[in-house]
Amino acid sequence: MQPQQPRRVSVMATTPDPFDGIVRLVLDAARFGFGVDQVAMTTHSDGNRTIRMVLEIQPSADCADLAERLSRHPAITGLHVVELAREDSGRPGVASSEPANERMLP
Repeated sequence: MQPQQPRRVSVMATTPDPFDGIVRLVLDAARFGFGVDQVAMTTHSDGNRTIRMVLEIQPSADCADLAERLSRHPAITGLHVVELAREDSGRPGVASSEPANERMLP
């Protein structure tokens, strides 16, 4: 039996403090044993930042649990976790823009 492939999730977090926000998200991802595929940050006119991370998570990981764990820091004021669905073409690592599982916290 082949081992299950890791799942990919997109994490979108809002923070007023870019250094604290990114450090806490990356450290939590490492502590939970997730792989980091992509990290990007954008600045908004109000001074807030949006951090987007694509993580590789264990097949048994739950998006709701992941969202709850990542949103526990005061530096994170909004969080949206979406599991990325694999395309039907069967190419590993290619993600569809359609979410397979989604969790959002205020």
